[in-house]
Amino acid sequence: MNGIFPSFFLVLCAVVSAVWVGWAAWGSNWSALFSNRSAQHFFFGSSLVMAAFWFMQAGVLPGLSFHILALTAVTLMMGWRLTMVAATLTQLGLTLVGQVEWSMLGYQLLFGCLMPIAFSFWFYCMVYKRLTHNPFIYILVAGFLNAGFTHAFSDLINSASYWLAGSYSLGQIWHDYLRYLPLMMFPEGVVNGMFISGMVAFHSRWLSTFDEDSYFSK
Repeated sequence: MNGIFPSFFLVLCAVVSAVWVGWAAWGSNWSALFSNRSAQHFFFGSSLVMAAFWFMQAGVLPGLSFHILALTAVTLMMGWRLTMVAATLTQLGLTLVGQVEWSMLGYQLLFGCLMPIAFSFWFYCMVYKRLTHNPFIYILVAGFLNAGFTHAFSDLINSASYWLAGSYSLGQIWHDYLRYLPLMMFPEGVVNGMFISGMVAFHSRWLSTFDEDSYFSK
């Protein structure tokens, strides 16, 4: 993987990622997290689950691989700030075991975690503002569809960066990567949607983005 991107670009990604994660961590409610054992289990458990999904990846082109992100479910559960921190812990763990090169850590954080999390939370906000507050809308649109589109967004910006770097041609990226994108959007939506539906049914109070008074008022 070394040599694909210019050094200054990787350094820029690392700086932007560090500032973004630091900002997210600074605004997180750590007192609430560390005063509640169940919240801690969800936080660290999310990091482990994401690590398991991200470790199981497949692809033809180095750097362009498919795996379940699971970022939408975690974002809806913990909010974007704690999700960014949890995803950072996951990426650090994968780097320590050799799954990700240290030189690519900042890039992977920015393009594989932080930007998709921001997109997923933006998508949720649009759903909350523009659509009816209904549990089924929350599960199907903010959960299922959101996860699928977040996966597509992540793969598209990753593909664009490799194309702009001159690593692969558009033909290569399409033939060996992007044409399979719909096949990954659906399972991404199913995994996240099933988790969210279960949480809404049995543990809705643990979803920071789910307001019971609003969604069950009618």
